[in-house]
Amino acid sequence: MTTILQQLVMLDKIKKSVSDVLSGGKGQSDNGPEASAVTNNRVQASSTGGDGAADEPESNLYECPSCDSVFVAIDKETCSSCRTPVEQIE
Repeated sequence: MTTILQQLVMLDKIKKSVSDVLSGGKGQSDNGPEASAVTNNRVQASSTGGDGAADEPESNLYECPSCDSVFVAIDKETCSSCRTPVEQIE
């Protein structure tokens, strides 16, 4: 069982990872122009009708207990960095 502090640290790592992905890995903050454009495109796409479930597969969050890496994937079994089995974050 994880503590609230561990969950907050994990959430910060997830936010940073998502921010890095949205900024193209440039380490920019999540309020940069690229992130804004991506967010606007997602809002427009989601408001065009339908729930989008048929278009995009459901992804999950996974964490490596050894190196604390966090992954977003449909299915993940091992850490890409240290090859340790990962755990799904619920």
